[in-house]
Amino acid sequence: MLRKIVSAPKAEPVTLEDVYAHTNSDSDDETYLSTLIPAARKRFETMTGRLLVEQTWQLALPKFTTDICLPLTPLRSITSIKYINGLGQLVTIDPSEYRVVSHGLTAVITPRLGGSWPAVGYKVSDAVQIECVFGHAGIAADQIDAASISDEDNYKLAKQSILILIADWFRNREDTAPVQLYETPNAFKAICSELSVQLL
Repeated sequence: MLRKIVSAPKAEPVTLEDVYAHTNSDSDDETYLSTLIPAARKRFETMTGRLLVEQTWQLALPKFTTDICLPLTPLRSITSIKYINGLGQLVTIDPSEYRVVSHGLTAVITPRLGGSWPAVGYKVSDAVQIECVFGHAGIAADQIDAASISDEDNYKLAKQSILILIADWFRNREDTAPVQLYETPNAFKAICSELSVQLL
């Protein structure tokens, strides 16, 4: 399944104040630390499949499958499902024609009960295009909407892992040791392992 981000998060789960407190740094390091926050969030999201803040992605498949298991989580909403028909046109499927089945963090899209997916017109890698909104935390006025956070305990644990990684990057800006002892902090890897989403 191909995937690309359409709309990146408008806020980060970790603030500069959080980072200052965790790293014992101050505003003199603001510029450098500001670049580490989104980089550490993306590293966590890549390793776990969990997206922490509301963001829109487009997923593409060469054809419909009976059950379309979404590779990212948690799902907030489906914006649209489109397919290329026999005339080469991109057609939007009415939401009444499909179901979103969500159990825990895993979400699957299936045709409506008794229904079926339409046949795509061309065998191309993006014959089916699904646009979805994912993320534990919603956004309001370009800020984290605390009232919208799902699975809050694990969201907080994810934030802790991000702070651990940022602190490591901040304190070890270059690998100058003759022997590399580790790639990432063990605590970060342990949290990522615990929060990694097992998809169908």
